[in-house]
Amino acid sequence: MINAQDVKRLREKTGAGIMDCKKALIESDGDFEKAIKYLKEKGLAEAGKRSEREAKEGIITVVSSEDGRVRVMAEINCETDFVSRTDDFQKFVNEAATGILESGAEDTGSLSPDIEEKIKDAIASFGENIIIRRMVRFEKADDAGSEFTSYIHLGGKVGVLVEFLIDGQKGGENADVEELEKNIALQIASMAPIGISQDDIPTETVEEQRGIYMVQARESGKPEHILEKIAQGRMKKFFAESCLLEQKYVKDGDLTVEKYLKSVEQKTESKIVIKRFARFKLGEE
Repeated sequence: MINAQDVKRLREKTGAGIMDCKKALIESDGDFEKAIKYLKEKGLAEAGKRSEREAKEGIITVVSSEDGRVRVMAEINCETDFVSRTDDFQKFVNEAATGILESGAEDTGSLSPDIEEKIKDAIASFGENIIIRRMVRFEKADDAGSEFTSYIHLGGKVGVLVEFLIDGQKGGENADVEELEKNIALQIASMAPIGISQDDIPTETVEEQRGIYMVQARESGKPEHILEKIAQGRMKKFFAESCLLEQKYVKDGDLTVEKYLKSVEQKTESKIVIKRFARFKLGEE
């Protein structure tokens, strides 16, 4: 059975289009090496050498549908900062991101053939490896209360997309709510939280951190009976740095983000919930 991960891996290895990679895997009964050979024999892996080059420069961009119901954030990479700053590359990034939005793609493994062709053309045009490294698609399930805010920092080096659920005055209706939305996006860009609250931090991440802190406490030579307490203290600091609502608010260190949010709720007589967010940093694993 051919799965999306194999198709994606073959695409990254050869630079061939998704449909070409899928066909190659089918023709090769799922054998990865035979699929590469098939693509080479068919002349579909002409971008193979370039696709092996590291591409960590580029641009992060956000595009929105005309009705505002959908936003896509994408990181599109090239090899050099020189190319990323050209007008032609920036035009390509906008066209590619818009194409992704309009095609309905949910991830880089479901890009349309048209987008794949645009990438091939860009590789030939710029003479560099060009990849759509990652993307995220936010779509409103219901208009009631849902608002999107995005923020691009440092000319496309960091991108943030946030969805709020608001019961009461919205950003377009109230300056304080609109400012909060922008400030939360700025907070995420600056402080790189892992999740909104402790509930959003993956269990494996929490356990890994706890284990690290226990080892550090033990290696410090502290008595065995206080090791757990030391680890708990460090976990508290970890959550304060990793959870958006627990972070110190960047514009007022005397407040947490949660306290800032509640102050705006009280002032505007609104209920504001940060539903989800995504943060991309250029070239970051």
